[in-house]
Amino acid sequence: MRTPHATGYLYALAGASAALTLTACTGGGGARDDGAQVAAPTLVQPIVLDGDTGEWAPSVVMTSDPWWIYLRWKVSGEARTLQSSDESLAIWLDLDTNPATGLRPASPAAAAQLGVDLSIEFSPPKADGSGLGYGCRVTTPNASGATEVPHGAIEFAFAPTYAGEWYEGRISRQGLAGLGLPESSLATAMLVLRDSTGGSVGSSDPFEAELVAASATGPRADLRIPPRPEGGIRVVSWNVWKARPMEDPGPFARVLKVLEPDVLLLQEWTSTEREITAWLNASLPLEEGEWTVRTTAGWGVAVASRFPLEPLGHEELYLDGEEHAVRFAGALVSTPLGYLAASSVHLKCCGSSGSPEDQTRISEAGAINRSLAEALSIEPAPMRIIGGDLNLVGSRPPLDVLRNGLDADGSDLEIADARDLGDSAYITWREDGNAFTPGRLDWAVYSGSAVRTARCFVLDARLLSDRSLEANGLDRTDADASDHLPLVVDLIPR
Repeated sequence: MRTPHATGYLYALAGASAALTLTACTGGGGARDDGAQVAAPTLVQPIVLDGDTGEWAPSVVMTSDPWWIYLRWKVSGEARTLQSSDESLAIWLDLDTNPATGLRPASPAAAAQLGVDLSIEFSPPKADGSGLGYGCRVTTPNASGATEVPHGAIEFAFAPTYAGEWYEGRISRQGLAGLGLPESSLATAMLVLRDSTGGSVGSSDPFEAELVAASATGPRADLRIPPRPEGGIRVVSWNVWKARPMEDPGPFARVLKVLEPDVLLLQEWTSTEREITAWLNASLPLEEGEWTVRTTAGWGVAVASRFPLEPLGHEELYLDGEEHAVRFAGALVSTPLGYLAASSVHLKCCGSSGSPEDQTRISEAGAINRSLAEALSIEPAPMRIIGGDLNLVGSRPPLDVLRNGLDADGSDLEIADARDLGDSAYITWREDGNAFTPGRLDWAVYSGSAVRTARCFVLDARLLSDRSLEANGLDRTDADASDHLPLVVDLIPR
């Protein structure tokens, strides 16, 4: 029997208050090279939503702060992609530890003590009983039935998006209040695993945790967006959602203006090289010179820079038997600090761990890796970065195959630690109304032997305070320009 595990002695972490702290590469500002401080306070949260449960105390599987309820769990046996699986995993929460509210499940027997107020189901059963669907379904059950609500209503997210050993997730307490769900100082939860017929495969024991007092309002970060580093290179990777800058330029221009990229790694900008260049020169004019752009046969990928660039890697890169080119564009950028080998990638979408789509992602990553290795053997630029939409919704290997041995010293490229600015989460994609929950689909890897990261972050305007938005010249709706968020990596030569 495959069993979901989330058991142990449980308690709420202490010190989860509304204190402020300065953060560096992981989502905030830190010290500039000129010694000036970048004011980038972020709300203190006990859990970082990144799929690494190392910060959890060994005995804790559920905890809270004023804004979130956090859980972590694992499922025994072979790792599966939770949102596209042949098994359905449900998280049941009794938010007030009162069996009289919510739904009292008939099975498993251990659930009889619960009054389930909230149910979160991965790969949920289809309404017609024909098997399991995909994504995540959230319902508020009660004695008379269950009401389905968007997962965005409780801002539910979990990590990692790919098949892993342990998972961690969080639920907005302000979202729970908005749904009118009861909440007390103690919550109980349970995990239930079912097969495609609805039959029970396994369950955890019920577990409970004390909850700290909830805030009446959600977290908003009152911060200054870190400026482009002096003596460094700012690289921004952004999937711009089917060339949306061409039809709705305002949000993209505002965001790029405040970020001031030196190099852009673009995905889904399906316009021609000339059209992208014209847009950048019109919407983001430079004090000196003009933008240069490289596109390839790969759909929608491009590298753009305020500095001159030349091609790097294949113009056309195909997998055996495939009619569409791998979405990869490489360029050798002539920066004031030396040559930077910069690549934009967009791996195959969809599928689950071990699926044909996942195998294609691994093959694409391998083909890109070999193309770059060959090109860099001829033009051995020590500064290197690859960024883009890796679509890691199956397994992790595409990420590791992509960066394998590509540093100038023969080691693997390092993963940029790009946390959401003003938050303790790594979320680069979300689409309201989509069955899949927000997650980390966009990544950047760089040559740690030649450069270090001054700071890394993902910009989501929805996380910023009104004062911060005004000071930075942004609108909260700028976060909706694309379904992906811009990922920023500031590189400093070693």
